[in-house]
Formats: sequence, C-alpha cells, structure tokens
Amino acid sequence: MKDLAIRFYLILVILLSNFILAQKSEVPKFLGNTEGIKEYSLKNGMKLLLITDGSQSNMVVNIVYSVGSKDEGYGEKGMAHLLEHMLFKSTKNLGDIKKQLSDKGGVANGTTYFDRTNYFEIFPSNDENLKWAINMEADRMINATILQSDLDKEFSVVRNEFEIGENNPSRVMMDKVYSTAYIWHNYGNSTIGSKEDIERVKAPTLRKFYEKYYQPDNATLIIAGKFDEANALKYVAENFSILPKPSRDLGSTYTVEPPQDGEKTVELKRAGESKLIAAGYHTVAFADKDFAALAALNEILTANPSGYLYKNLVEKQKVSAIWGYSPEVRDPGLLYFNFDVPKDKDIDVTKNLVKTELDKISTINYTQQDLARAKYKLLKQIDDTKNNTINYATYLTEIIGAGSYKLAFLYRDNVENLSVDDLKRVAEKYFRSNNRTIGVFIPSPNETRVKPAEFLPNQIASLTDNYKGKTLEKEPAPFEASIANLKKNLTEGVLSNGMKYGLINKEIKGDKVMATFKFRMGNEKDLAGKNEIGQITATLLNTGTKSKTKEELQDRLDQLKSTINFNMSPQTLTISVESYKTNYPEVMDILKDVLTNSTFPQNEVNNKITEINTDLESKLKDPVKLTIIELARTSTSYPKKSIFYTGTLQETIDNNKKVTRNQIFNYYQNILGADKAVGTVIGNVDPKIAVASLENTFGKLTSKSKYEELKPTYFETQKSMKNILTPDKENAAASGVYNFRMNQKSEDYPAFVLANEILGSGGFLTARIPARLREKEGISYGAGSYLTIPISNDVATWGFYSLYNPTKRDAVENAINEEINKAVKDGVTEKELADNKKIYANLQKTMLGMDESLVDLVNNKLQFDLPLDDYDSLNDKIQGLQVDDINNVLKKYFGSDNIISVYAGDFNKK
Repeated sequence: MKDLAIRFYLILVILLSNFILAQKSEVPKFLGNTEGIKEYSLKNGMKLLLITDGSQSNMVVNIVYSVGSKDEGYGEKGMAHLLEHMLFKSTKNLGDIKKQLSDKGGVANGTTYFDRTNYFEIFPSNDENLKWAINMEADRMINATILQSDLDKEFSVVRNEFEIGENNPSRVMMDKVYSTAYIWHNYGNSTIGSKEDIERVKAPTLRKFYEKYYQPDNATLIIAGKFDEANALKYVAENFSILPKPSRDLGSTYTVEPPQDGEKTVELKRAGESKLIAAGYHTVAFADKDFAALAALNEILTANPSGYLYKNLVEKQKVSAIWGYSPEVRDPGLLYFNFDVPKDKDIDVTKNLVKTELDKISTINYTQQDLARAKYKLLKQIDDTKNNTINYATYLTEIIGAGSYKLAFLYRDNVENLSVDDLKRVAEKYFRSNNRTIGVFIPSPNETRVKPAEFLPNQIASLTDNYKGKTLEKEPAPFEASIANLKKNLTEGVLSNGMKYGLINKEIKGDKVMATFKFRMGNEKDLAGKNEIGQITATLLNTGTKSKTKEELQDRLDQLKSTINFNMSPQTLTISVESYKTNYPEVMDILKDVLTNSTFPQNEVNNKITEINTDLESKLKDPVKLTIIELARTSTSYPKKSIFYTGTLQETIDNNKKVTRNQIFNYYQNILGADKAVGTVIGNVDPKIAVASLENTFGKLTSKSKYEELKPTYFETQKSMKNILTPDKENAAASGVYNFRMNQKSEDYPAFVLANEILGSGGFLTARIPARLREKEGISYGAGSYLTIPISNDVATWGFYSLYNPTKRDAVENAINEEINKAVKDGVTEKELADNKKIYANLQKTMLGMDESLVDLVNNKLQFDLPLDDYDSLNDKIQGLQVDDINNVLKKYFGSDNIISVYAGDFNKK
C-alpha cells in the first residue's frame, strides 16, 4: 500500500506540474491581417508577424528589438552593436549558436542601427528548422551568457570593424556630418560607436543593457516564407509566451533636437585620395507624411539622368557622381547628399558650385513629369521589396524601428497620393541654408527656423491601429526546391541565330519575372587591349538610343517597375532583367532597342569615364583593393594586350582616359552579338510569348567577330610575401593565393571542395581560419578562404583573406600559416568531417530555394552542357567522402611553399 501511495503521489505531481506549465503557455492573440501580414500579440507584450509565401522553399525567422544606438548613454557608445556581436556566442541552454547555425546550413546575421537591433536566420523550410530557430531566439532573449572572456576577444573584432569604416571616406564624412548636424539627439552618434567605449566596456555593464532591452515587451518576431502557421504559433506559444513581462518601464527617448539656427561647417582632413562634398538637411521621422514627399524630391534631384542636381553638376562635369540618402527613423532624421569630386577639381570652387545648386532646390518649378517619374521609381522599389518575401521580412526591421510595420503601407499610400504642391512645400520648408550642414556658420537675423514635427507613440498608434491596407494579392503556387522539380519545369530551345535559352516555369510573388543572358563574344585578336573599352561600353548601353534619350529609357523602365543591368567580364557581357509578367514583353523590346540602336552620346562617354576614374582614384591607397590587384599581378604573367591581364589602378585610370567614342561604337557594332549566347528566364510567363520575345530581341543579333573561347594560362606559384605600406589607414588587409591544375570533372574535386569548406569558407564563422582569427583570437573582423575550380579548363586557384588592425599583421600571418600547416600535418577529424558534410548539404538546399541559383544552374547547363543532376551528384559524392579522402587532398595540394601572400596597411602604426 505504501508503494502504491508513493506511485500515486508521483503521478499526481507530474500531472500537476504539466498542468502548471500548460497554464503558463498562451496561444498568441490574432490582431488582424494587413495585406498578407498576420499580426499577433502575447500578454507579455511581444508582437508576432507571420508572412506566408508557398512559392518559397526557404523561410526566415527575424526578431527585432526596439533598441539601437539612440538608446545608448554616456560611456555606452557602440554598446547596442557590441551586444549584437555577443549574442552570437552562446546561451546557457543551447551553447555555441554559431556552430548550430552552421550545422543547419543557415544564412544568418544580426544588424544594429539607430532605433533597432535584429537577428535573422534563413533556412530550408522544414519543421525542425522552424522549431529550432524559435527556441533559439527565445533562449538568447533571456539566457545569453555574455562572458568577459568572450567579450575580451570580440571587442577587438568590433574595433576592427570600426577601423574598416575609418578607411572609407564616404562613411567617415557621413559620420562627421551627422555628428555636426545633431547637437543633442543620439542620431549624431555613429551606430558602431566610440572605439574607446568599445574597448573599455565590461561584461556586467553590457549585461545590464541586455537585461533592460532584450525582453518580450520590446521585441517583434517575424516569420516569413514557407512554413506551417499552426506549428509556428504553437512553438511561439511554447517558447515565448511563458516568458514573464518585465516589471520595469522602458520609457521613451525624450530628447528633441532643437531647430538649427545657422549653416554649419565640418572639415575633415585625413589620408585618402577621394574628394567629397556632403550636405545634410534636418527633415522628418518616417511616420511623418512629409517623408514620402522628401523621398520623391531626393529622386527628382539626384536620379541619373533626369535629376536637377545630376544635370547641373554631373553632366556638366562639376562633380563625378551624386547620391542621396534618408534613413527610415523613429525621430526626425536627415536627408543626406554625397558628391564625389574628381581629383583635378578645386574643392573650394566645387563646394561653392554645389551650394549654389542646393540653394536652387526651394525655387525650382517642379513639374507633373518630375512627380510621375519619382513615383514610378519609388513604387517600383516598394513592389520589388514586398514581392521578395525573405528580404521583405528583414526590410521590415527598419520600419518596426521607426514605430510600426504598418508605416510601410502608409508610406506607400503617401507616395501614391503625392502632388506637385507637396514637392514645392517640402522644398521650401526644409531646404534652407540655415537648416544645412556643409559650409561655414554665418550669423543672420530674422531666420525662419525649421522644426520638424515630433511623433509621440499615441500619434503613431492613431495612424496605424485602424489601418487595414489594400486587398491581398494572389498567393504564388508552391515550388519544391529540388533538381528533379527544376527539370520538370524547365523548357529548353535554340533561337534562329544559335542562342540557347531556358525557361523555368515558376510563379514568383507579384508575378515577377527574372532573366539572365550571357553573350560570349570575340577572340584573342579582336579583343586584344580592349578590356577598358568593353567595360565602358557595357556601362554606357543605357545612355540613349536612336528613338529614346537616356532619360526616356529610364523613365519607361521605372513606369514598368523594371530594370535592365549590364556587366562586362573579359569575354562575356551579362545582361540581367527584372520585370513583371504583364510588362516583360515591352521590357524585352526596350532591351532590343538598346542592343541594336544605342548612340553613346559624347557627353555620356566623358561623364562615365570621369565617374569611373574618380572611383578608382579613391582606391589608390585602399589596402583591400591593393592586395587584390597585387596578388593577381604577382600570380600571373599575362602580356598587357591579354584579356586576362591585370593592370595597376593607375594603368587602368590612364587607359580609361584614352578610350574614345569611336572605339566604343566599333566594339558595339563588331563584337557584341548573341549568336553564342545563353539565357534563362524564370517566372510564370506563357512559353509562346517568352520564346517570341527572345526571338524578337536576340534572333537577328549576331557578332561580326568570330567567337573563340579564350582560356587562362596556368602559372605555377612559388612562395613569396610582399608588404604594401598605406600610411594613415586604420585598417589593413591580407590576401594569399596559389594556382593548381583541376576542373570540376577531376576525381579530387569533391574532396577539395569540402577541404576548403573545413579550412576557411564553410559554416557561420566555424571554419578553421575564421574561427581562429575572429572567434578565438579576435584579431580579424573578416577572414576566410575562397576556391575557384572551373568547368571548361583546368586553371584553378585557392586563396585566403583577412581584414585586421595593422598592428596585428604578424599575428594574422602566423595564425593563417599555422592553420594551413596544421591541416596538412594532422588532417581533419571524423566529427569535423561529419559536421561539414551536414553544413554543405543544408546550404545546397538553401541555395536551391533562391531564384538566382536556379537561373545560374540552367545557364551553366546551356553554356557548358553541364547536367543539372551534377548538382545532386556532387553533394552525394561529398556525403560519401571519408577522412582519408580529405587528408589526402590536403597533403597533395596544400602547403605554404606555393602560396603568394600580400599584406597592405600602415605597418608603422604603433
């Protein structure tokens, strides 16, 4: 009887404890569906957004915390960003997060900005990944370890990230303009923070920040893509609803930036070749209706080729390039302009010219055409973002930081409803010299000072609470991410001129259509010494035809919500098209016009060469660029006329200056042609329409130059090391390479691929080189390896790279050499092999869920007669590899005796 009573008591205890746990779990409360975004909430204050897309084979889990650099106090600059890094370390329950992310083949990251911090993971869609990701995010919300030992390593990684930014003149200039424009508000502080604060913060201080802001009432969880909604709600309930709502009150940021009362000046002097002019105007929060008008005005002023500032400054060669930027922020922000200035221009004269043009903004008579052009472009961007579900889920991070995800829809509505009067009103209100940070401070009486409206939480709530959005679009059909399904939905054919094409029947959200075409052209004789001519020709293909100006071409593409991009490699012109089902035929007609009737106006030739050279001049002392170029020059010995020759930056600049319009026109007329091209279209396009459009666009386009594939020469590499001094550069770079003979049919190919994954490129910072340099020693922000093994020839390369503080140069060299030698000497372990097999397999499945990957696979099939089944076959071979296979490849191919290394940086820095 006693044993029976004890047994009964234990059963009762178990049942009671399960009842208590069940009571703690709470089903998320459904709040509504706004244009396909289903919104839920939990009693602890957490918000949940579900966005389903059956056409995806991937899903994303993205958690957004409403905390960013604006919430940092004295001595805390950079804390939000540093904490983001630390949360990838480990938790009390799950341990090493990066390792588990890698095992699942996930693509993951975290980002921090003024108003928010987010963490996201993209996985192949299955219930195991969904459950794990939700459990992991709940665990690191409250159970991150934040160890001082981890922080000691990570702060130098973050500092190195800071130093990388310090090498970028545009980024440094933006930081300085922001810090000058804001007197009190924390938007004046760079998100990456103060180097001194980063270095000195201690784990307990960081933990207080974490415990205050990383709570359910300050978080929004987004799940998007293909997933089981019922299971998602179940896992959220099990993992998040049991977390208590904290008793503390977060409060709100109450600092309000006062109106600026005079034009401000910031002058930056440091090493670098770039000449830049920048201007920042205080404007509005994203919630303000004026944000849409200002976004349109930004397009109207800066767009190439129609922008007023572009026409008066770039086309007239006063500056080489211009861009504008306005972040979606919670509080009043800045509209920021950047002007790149050619090296030979006087900076003071140019600054006065820029200011003169800026002063005209408030007086321009904006037209209905200006408005329509800007609205087409902005609405195209909005649709493109919304119709890429995975990217859309991460894009909402910024909008949530600005106050509410529904603000994205209100912004779109505001863009749709813009009038010319709105443009004139905001131009007159905000574009005043006393509201600008650019030049000198000039006292002036009777100024009309600008004070953007402040948006309180209840005001944003009143805007968004009852907002219902537009009618839901049709959901695209599911598409299984597999080679078998790709083959099932693929149609191949040949055009009358010999061009091969593929059509992938796949519904994409919004009836989007994507295509990539590759023109293989020319021969050794016809292409000799024409690399720069070909590159410039490609960049000028959208600058006007016999029937349409550059402006008209761009306007029509914007109206069609479409883009056409051109990119030239030595023997291949790649054309990328993005459009929508109903617009696709007309977009292809535009492409035909460009490929057959381009005029290459002389002023566009002049502007483009100036723009390209200004960009190259800015990189003359850039450590990363210098290591890449020097490595290519040292590891090969091509003659200068060869298409494979790599010139110095100065050589390229000088060669660009020699390019003439006649040379460009001759290249266009005699070398461009589609008779040896391949191309793939993906989308739900009627095959008859698609083929007719391809035939109409490319069928009669043949090259006068006979195509002969040029293959690279094998140059044996011998160990060498070179240092390049770049004085006063905060960051340094290292690159290494060696050449060997192999192609993708080689017996050693699968083992070499996995050996490279293990050594430097696999997983989420878990391969040996990044794990050693970043995770273990904290001496490099970015480090790893790369591998190029061709299909049609046997000239292969393996290399490594690292970004680091110049004072860590020797430590980086020693660590990389030790990891390579250790791999060759000791080989890999059974566990390491098993882990990386799993990582590789999962990543390959993730890649099959990306439309771009499907297009690339089909184009490779068309170009190289590469069977689609080889994709699965390679994975099967990799899964069958044994430890000896990897170790034999390491011993056969790797070793420090054949690696050329280049290190660039300010190595005199103490």
